[in-house]
Amino acid sequence: MRMMSLVLFPVFSLSVLIGCGDGDGERGVDAATPPADAASVDGGGAVEDGGEPVPDAAGAGDAGGGTVDGGAPDAEVDVTFGGGCAPDFSGDVVVVRNAESIAVSATSGGALGGSIQLALQDERGRVELSTQHRVDTGAVVNVIAGTTWTNIARDSGAVLGEGAPDPIGGALQVDRYDEAAGEVDVRFEAVTLQNPSDGTICTLNGRLRTYRLSF
Repeated sequence: MRMMSLVLFPVFSLSVLIGCGDGDGERGVDAATPPADAASVDGGGAVEDGGEPVPDAAGAGDAGGGTVDGGAPDAEVDVTFGGGCAPDFSGDVVVVRNAESIAVSATSGGALGGSIQLALQDERGRVELSTQHRVDTGAVVNVIAGTTWTNIARDSGAVLGEGAPDPIGGALQVDRYDEAAGEVDVRFEAVTLQNPSDGTICTLNGRLRTYRLSF
C-alpha cells in the first residue's frame, strides 16, 4: 500500500479565470488522515472559494458548457448530481490544468458555481472507485460546491482496516484523459464521494467531456 498526502486542487474565483493546482504536486492521500474541509482552508494545497459566496442550490446540479467569451464550448458537463452536493454548471465553464490535475469549473457573476477536478494519469477504461483504490493509485475525483467531496472515506482508517463500510463507490469509464491537450471523456456511473468535514455523500451520474484548455 502506498501512503501519500492528500491532493485538493485550489480554485480561485475570478471574473475571467479559474485556476486549479495540486498543492505540493503529490497525488493520493494519507489513509489515516482524512482531508480537511476545503472550503475552510486558504491555499496551500487545499481548495478555496475565492472569498465569494457560492449559491446554495437545491436538488441536482445543472449541466452546462461553454466558454467565457460565448464561443465554441470548451466542455460539456452532462452530469447529474445528488445527495448533499448541488454544483451549478449553468454559468461560464472553463477548463484548466496544473501539474497532475485538470478541472472543469463554472462561475456566474464572479462566484464559483461548481467544479469537477480529476487526477487520472494512469487510469483508462473502467475504473472501480473505493478508498483503497485512491490510496493505491493516487487517482483523485473531487466535486466542489461551497465545500469538497472526494474519493476517500472520512474515516479512512476504519474503512481500510475493514472495520467500517466504504462510502466511496461506483465506477468511471475513462475513454480519454490528456491534461496537456485539455481533453477528457469520462463517464460517471453511480459514483459516490464523501465530504471529509461533515460526512455527507455526493453522487454523480453522466458524462464529462472537455475539448481544450480555456487558457
